[in-house]
Amino acid sequence: MNEKTTQKCNRLVTLAPGEQITLTEAVQIGKVSAKKQIATSAVVGVLTAGTVLVSLKPAAFYLVLTNQRLFLIGNKRGLVGNVALVVPLDQVTVAEPLQGHALTLSMHVDIAGTQYRFSWGRAQAGMARKVAAAIPGGS
Repeated sequence: MNEKTTQKCNRLVTLAPGEQITLTEAVQIGKVSAKKQIATSAVVGVLTAGTVLVSLKPAAFYLVLTNQRLFLIGNKRGLVGNVALVVPLDQVTVAEPLQGHALTLSMHVDIAGTQYRFSWGRAQAGMARKVAAAIPGGS
């Protein structure tokens, strides 16, 4: 992530006394099935006579981690959005460690009792490892 985007994300976070930002990174949350990708691509291809290509991706967010809380901030095509979620860090744990797939890296994170799939492209392996190491229970 570039410095300008990092600063914008950090400005949205209201810190409590003694709280410090430890990490700010981009993350995709969720999963798009292969069936859905193929079906959507086929419909768009037929309707546009193959002139438009479609790619579905999981929801993009910026993750800001402090020594006390986790923040998820909306990522609207690279622009910093609004704060979508704020959770105390004691309610966040890694449910499944970072795993490598053909084109992505992913891990399941338990946030307040709900599991979320965090994923990154292979080119973002360093970013993925930083996030995995920073979240409690990560490696």
